[in-house]
Amino acid sequence: MNSRGKKEIEYGKPKEEEESFYHLLYLPRGIDRLEQLGEVEYIPAGQEMNKLGEIPQCCYLVKSGRIICYEFTYNGEQRIYNFMEPNSLFLEECLLFDKPCPILFKTAVPSELVRIDKCDLKRAFKHDIDIVMDVCESLATKFLSSMDLIRFGKQQSAAWKICKLLQIFIEHYGVAYDGKVLIQEKISQQMVADLLGMNRVTVTRKFKELKDIGLLEQINSYYCIRSSCQLQEHMDFIQDEGL
Repeated sequence: MNSRGKKEIEYGKPKEEEESFYHLLYLPRGIDRLEQLGEVEYIPAGQEMNKLGEIPQCCYLVKSGRIICYEFTYNGEQRIYNFMEPNSLFLEECLLFDKPCPILFKTAVPSELVRIDKCDLKRAFKHDIDIVMDVCESLATKFLSSMDLIRFGKQQSAAWKICKLLQIFIEHYGVAYDGKVLIQEKISQQMVADLLGMNRVTVTRKFKELKDIGLLEQINSYYCIRSSCQLQEHMDFIQDEGL
């Protein structure tokens, strides 16, 4: 891929009311403290990190790579709930309260994880309030993200939700490219459909509409947005039109 004109972009923080919508979850504080509690493991892509319905005996901190949180519906479709990015924690809620995990976690790419055993985490809770707060922040982030997902999912149209997801990909993976914004991560329409709980046909149609108005294009299998500002203007137009 030609990287001519490529440069990292600083994007403004999303509006407070939207910041956890379809969030790629990560934990901004306490990574060094949590990392000291466990052992590093190198996991290949596609490996499941837990078994459905079992109580986990460890949780994981993502150092590098990506974990997807998902389940299969009764009709066999995969439903993705979140990406766990570097500096995120997963399985801690089921571990701490001895709850069977109702969903699956697996590596989307080769990943470097810190395995933290239950006894080590609980022991640390007794001696370090900051570690308690680190884990509470992880739990709160997930809870707020889930609430916003439900709230916005009922209020907004399919087109708006797809644009919002593209905004989040821009925030995490966007780079400048020939006067546009390149999402430097390969995104499939099926992945977008899984993340948003939509039919792939709907996603394909909405992507075509964005391409038809010149807001979205594809360069060497990567999606490119004309500009983040114009994407926001289009979302505002969609929202106003739906009122």
